[in-house]
Amino acid sequence: MPTVTIEDKKLSLTNLDKVMYPETGFTKAQVIDYYRKVANYMLPHLKDRPITLKRYPNGVQDEHFYEKNCPSHRPAWVTTLGKSVMETNYCLINDLPSLIWLANLASIEIHANLAKKDNLDMPTLVVFDLDPGEPANLLDCLEISLIMRDMFEDLSLKCFAKTSGGKGLHLYLPLNTPVTYDQTEIFAQKVAQAVEKFYPDKVLSKMKKELRKGKVFIDWSQNVRHKTTVCIYSLRAKKIPTVSMPASWQQIESALKDKNAEQLICGPDDAVKRLHHEGDLFEEVLTLEQTLPTLSHKKKSTNKTSLKTYKEKRDFKITPEPSSGKPKKEGQIFVIHKHDATRLHYDLRLEAEGVLKSWAVPKNPLENPYDRHLAIQTEDHPYEYKDFEGEIPEGQYGAGTVEIWDKGTYQNVSHKTKSRAVSIPEAIENGKVEIIFNGQKMKGTYALVRFKQENNKSEWLLIKKKIK
Repeated sequence: MPTVTIEDKKLSLTNLDKVMYPETGFTKAQVIDYYRKVANYMLPHLKDRPITLKRYPNGVQDEHFYEKNCPSHRPAWVTTLGKSVMETNYCLINDLPSLIWLANLASIEIHANLAKKDNLDMPTLVVFDLDPGEPANLLDCLEISLIMRDMFEDLSLKCFAKTSGGKGLHLYLPLNTPVTYDQTEIFAQKVAQAVEKFYPDKVLSKMKKELRKGKVFIDWSQNVRHKTTVCIYSLRAKKIPTVSMPASWQQIESALKDKNAEQLICGPDDAVKRLHHEGDLFEEVLTLEQTLPTLSHKKKSTNKTSLKTYKEKRDFKITPEPSSGKPKKEGQIFVIHKHDATRLHYDLRLEAEGVLKSWAVPKNPLENPYDRHLAIQTEDHPYEYKDFEGEIPEGQYGAGTVEIWDKGTYQNVSHKTKSRAVSIPEAIENGKVEIIFNGQKMKGTYALVRFKQENNKSEWLLIKKKIK
């Protein structure tokens, strides 16, 4: 068991002759040597990011396992995130000795978080995984990547491509500006849906595997806090050793023109040669600052609340619903009505500035609470509506049975910045409302996030926030 000294750090290397890739005879020593050769290019992309290990102790043909907690038998000089920051004590791979130690554990693939340790709630980029469903292939992914590149250019955004090391392609949209996972995930989903809308025969944005045949699935779901993405220059655990390697847009256009996507696939030796020749094509991903565009149009700012729309929709000579009402000093109250109208749904109402700000939620908010529930913003309702129950007659707007499903108080925890709280109307205008419910059924922190607004229809997501 040889012991080596790397940058004054001592490390014992084990089982160097073990074959990791049986089809080519590529050994553990070669895995370690590859990571040594690409370290100067790879380490900047790993720096300060929580790392998930994907270990193949007996080679790629055998069982593997993911390891999120940094192994307890690690050398003292391997730094970690620390359990005080997250429940999982991730490894941080910030130097060559740590990278070699990782490779020696047969962690053939290295997966990195989208955020850095200093702010784990702020991803530095948006990732799209283009995954072809047979008989679609990498060439189809290249075609879709160019469509997405042009789309981003129209939004004054620059994106970068890399092979997955297999049949797919990854697009990286660097941000390096303040943003949340809620924002990046919704943006990524909207982009995937927009591409699918224009190319329905070629693209899929839905997760269902049975729908993927012959299409490129744009996987937008990687843009959440707990997921990681295979790092640039990482080896992949395929039958033969390949590398997740950057590709310039010129290279992609050339491969598509030649109908030869294989020219973009690199083995370890080819990757090292290209790096020495081209340098790090992903270097700009580390520093380029870009801001996500707003995908929904904000309403014009107003400090006034109005029941005009509410009143115009109803004939109060017929409906028993209240026509007006002044708030009492009861604190911030909420009510959820179960509304059995044309379709059964739930009406969420928050008291703010004398009226009830309202959303129609098609599904019971407590069914799979951590799912994202559609919530369609409706007109303001009068404060007295908080106590309303009854039958809205046929022919009237919202005809059907209304009953109180839950009520109580809420706490507004919406913020425009970390230091400045905002009112509910301002949070609605900004497109994100965060509240803590204190009801009989609804309890805990929820967010309402606007993702679409067109033709006077404002669509939101109701999201239960997990306790960290």
